[in-house]
Amino acid sequence: MKKQFLALIALLLPMAVMAQEEKDTTSVIPENENTLRIAAQLSKYGYANNDALSLIQAARLSKKAGFTIEERAKYEVEEMRPAPEPGKKGGQVSLDPAKLLADAKEKAGDDGVLLALIDDVNSNVRGAVGGPKYNYSHVNAGGSDMYAIDFRGGELAIVTVIGDGDTDLDLYVYDNNGNLIARDVDYTDDCVATFTPRWTGTFYVKIVNRGLVYNNYVIRTN
Repeated sequence: MKKQFLALIALLLPMAVMAQEEKDTTSVIPENENTLRIAAQLSKYGYANNDALSLIQAARLSKKAGFTIEERAKYEVEEMRPAPEPGKKGGQVSLDPAKLLADAKEKAGDDGVLLALIDDVNSNVRGAVGGPKYNYSHVNAGGSDMYAIDFRGGELAIVTVIGDGDTDLDLYVYDNNGNLIARDVDYTDDCVATFTPRWTGTFYVKIVNRGLVYNNYVIRTN
């Protein structure tokens, strides 16, 4: 338990700033958004290290932030997920509290402390009504995904993509005239782009996988 706790604390310490080409920082990211990004990182750590405590904490944060799933269809035809590829670590990421707690319970075995924590999150943590909506998908090695999403003019728009940690993902947002209006092209798969549309309409969100294996990810749009 002590090792799990120390690992959890270490994960939440500030991460070293990586060199990057460009990252959109023109708008302040809402607290809920940052909370969910921390939850995603905890879930990735928990799955990679078979750590039930990290999954429980990810579920707690996700529920508090009001996570719900909303299916979004890709604008382009989705390719079949390939068979496991050389170099693929089997990375996994989730923000679904029910899945996180179910997986945590499986990993907890007969550990009474962990099982009690799972019951506590299930019973006592309630998410915000009408909270942010997410979708799960994957993007193939060297490929890209595109989503057509409507945003309201004059209101802050936020697009967040969080991958499984195996490859670099880049995020681009285009208006309906094909103009690039926001992007996040750093060297991670934790992407966020913010912009304020001048008009209400359809915008196109493109996710590009720069790696040699597929990447499982979650996408959120407000």
